Amino acid sequence: MIPSGMIPTGTCPQCGAPFLPDAPVCLQCGIALAQASGGTPLPPGTPLPPGAALPPPVAPVAGPPVMAAAPVLPARQRNSSGLVASALIAVIALVGIGVVLTSGDDDSTGTGPGTSLTGDTIADPSVLGAGEVLLEPVNMRTAHPFTDDARLGTESQPTVSLPDISLPTTTATLAPGQVPLPQVSGATPGLYGGTRNEQVCDKESMIAYLEGNPEKAAAWAGVQGIAVSDLRAYIGTLTPMILTYDTRVTNHGFKNGQAYAHPSVLQAGSAVLVDPYGVPRAKCSCGNPLTPPEPLTQAPIYVGPQWPTFTPTTIIVVVPTDLVAGGFTIVDVRNGELVVRPVGANPDTPDLATGDVRVTLSWNDSADLDLAVTDPNGETVNFDVRSSSSGGQLDVDANSGCSEALSEPAENIIWPDTAPSGIYSIEVNLYNDCISPGEHPFLLQVFIEGLPVALQVGGDDGALNPSDGSGSLSAGLATMVFVFTRG
Repeated sequence: MIPSGMIPTGTCPQCGAPFLPDAPVCLQCGIALAQASGGTPLPPGTPLPPGAALPPPVAPVAGPPVMAAAPVLPARQRNSSGLVASALIAVIALVGIGVVLTSGDDDSTGTGPGTSLTGDTIADPSVLGAGEVLLEPVNMRTAHPFTDDARLGTESQPTVSLPDISLPTTTATLAPGQVPLPQVSGATPGLYGGTRNEQVCDKESMIAYLEGNPEKAAAWAGVQGIAVSDLRAYIGTLTPMILTYDTRVTNHGFKNGQAYAHPSVLQAGSAVLVDPYGVPRAKCSCGNPLTPPEPLTQAPIYVGPQWPTFTPTTIIVVVPTDLVAGGFTIVDVRNGELVVRPVGANPDTPDLATGDVRVTLSWNDSADLDLAVTDPNGETVNFDVRSSSSGGQLDVDANSGCSEALSEPAENIIWPDTAPSGIYSIEVNLYNDCISPGEHPFLLQVFIEGLPVALQVGGDDGALNPSDGSGSLSAGLATMVFVFTRG
C-alpha cells in the first residue's frame, strides 16, 4: 500500500504494483528493484544495492522471548494460476523453538489448494504448503470451525485514529533484505479495541457449545494445555476485544476428530478472546483456539483473500506481558477515546473511563456500594456531587438504588487531565444490601498515569496502614476509608 501523500515513481515490471522513490524492493511481490529511474529489476536473489533504504530494525519487548527475522526471498510463480506470491516480510521465529507447524501435507513446493494473493478461498488450511501463511479477513467463513459463530455483531476494520504505539528499536545488524516483524506487549494501550459497554463475543455460547461436544472440548483444551474440566473457568478469564492491527497467530481448526495448527494473519477488526497476559487465545467467529506464532523455515508466503489495506510490513506479533492489572486500555472504535475493559469482562461488566488519576471500586454482588473521593482541595466527588472544580468526575455509578443490579458492578471516579498534587481520601460505603445481605467483599484500585499506586487504610485507632485495596463491608462495618498521595 502506498502511504497517503507519497507519489509512486513507477510500476514493478514483474507484478505491476506502484513503488515509491528509492524503493529497494517491490512491496507486492518482493522482487529487488534497481535504483535507476524506470525501475528496471535486478535478477531475482540479487543483493540489494549498497545504501538501499531498509526499514529500521526492531528489538523485542523486554522480558518475552525474542523473535528473529529471516531474509526476504524472491517471489515465486503459482503453478495453478501464475500469480505471484508475496515473500517480503520476515519469518517469525521464537528463539528456542525449532519446529514448523504445517499439520498435514508436507509439500515443500507450497502449492496448497486455491493458493493466491488475489482473493481465492483456501478450502483446507490443514494442507498449507511450507512457508504459507493464511490471510483471514474479517467476517470470512472459517474452514473446520470449533464452534458456532460467537460474535456479537459484524466485524469491521477500525476507522478511527488509533493511538501511536511505540515500537522498540535495536542496534543489531540485519542482513540486506531482512524486515523485522514488530513485537508489541499485550498490555499496550490501544493494541485492542471495542465499543464501550458493548461486547464483541459471547463467551457463554462458546463454552456451552464445547461442553455439548466433548470431542471438540478435549481438542480445544489440549491446544491451550489445560484440563477439559478447567475449560469453563479458563474461557471465563478471557477478555473479549477486537484487534486494531493485523496480527500474526497460530490458528487451529478441527478436522477428523482432532485439532490441527496453521499459521495465520488475522485482519484488524477481528473479534478475539485475550488472556490475562494480553495474548489472543480464541477467535470469536469460529471458536478456534489461538496460540502465539510458531517459526517458519523460510520467508512466509501469504495466501488467501487479501484485504485492501494489507501489507506485510504492518503485521505485528503480540507478546505476553506481566499479569494485566486494572484492565486493558482499549480504543473505543466509535470515537477513538481510550477506555478500560476489566480483565475477563462479561456482558454486564462496565467499561471504565481513564485519565491522569483513576479510582475504581469493584465487587461481585447486587449490593449498592458507593465510592467517594475527596481531593487535596477538600472537594468530594460522589453519587450526589458528580464533578469538582479540580477536574474530578464520577464516571460509573453501579447498582444505584438496587435497580438494574449488575453481577460484576464497578464504580469509577477519574481526573481526565492533570489532577492536583497532595493527599486524596477515599470512602467506600455500603448504601444498601439490596437482595444480597451479609458480607460484601470489594477491591479498590487507584492508578496514576496508568500505573497502580500504594494505598493506606484507616484503622479503628485512626492510624493508617498499608493496604492492597481489598476489604469487606456489612451491616456491622458499613464504611472504610483509604488514602493515597499524588506527588
